Amino acid sequence: MLLKINKFLSSDAISLKVNENFVIDDEDFLEKTRLNKIVLLNGEIFKIDDNLMFSGTVNYTFTGECARCLKEFDNTIETKFQAVIVKKEDKESDEIQFVIADGNVQMDETIKQLIYLSMPMKLLCNKDCKGICPNCGVNLNYEKCQCENNLTDPRLEKLKDLLKN
Repeated sequence: MLLKINKFLSSDAISLKVNENFVIDDEDFLEKTRLNKIVLLNGEIFKIDDNLMFSGTVNYTFTGECARCLKEFDNTIETKFQAVIVKKEDKESDEIQFVIADGNVQMDETIKQLIYLSMPMKLLCNKDCKGICPNCGVNLNYEKCQCENNLTDPRLEKLKDLLKN
């Protein structure tokens, strides 16, 4: 992903709007993340003194599995970030950095890192997902479970004997 900003650097403008669709062609990355290869980058580049700052969002879609019902679904994420555009990457800096060379900003690795870091650890197909029955495995979102409601934790089974007397 290269963002060409030669004209912006040589102009008197103090900001440049960015609205780009990027295609990620790293097959290994796409396979691990189950990511749709098209990523939308929106934002603005600002000239601040002698520095360049990028403020924007990355929008992407990936296929995930619901943690409750195990159904696969497409999930769209929008993550906001701010980055500094530098000539040479500073490995010790805590800031997000894009490297510029010959008027082109290289964004591949940084965008992939942002995607990795912003992916949710637990996915739900919807906030009211009922999940699956732990006894019979029925998806409770689509049908009612026919199991008995008096299931007891086997570790507490001996306590039932106390109630009989």
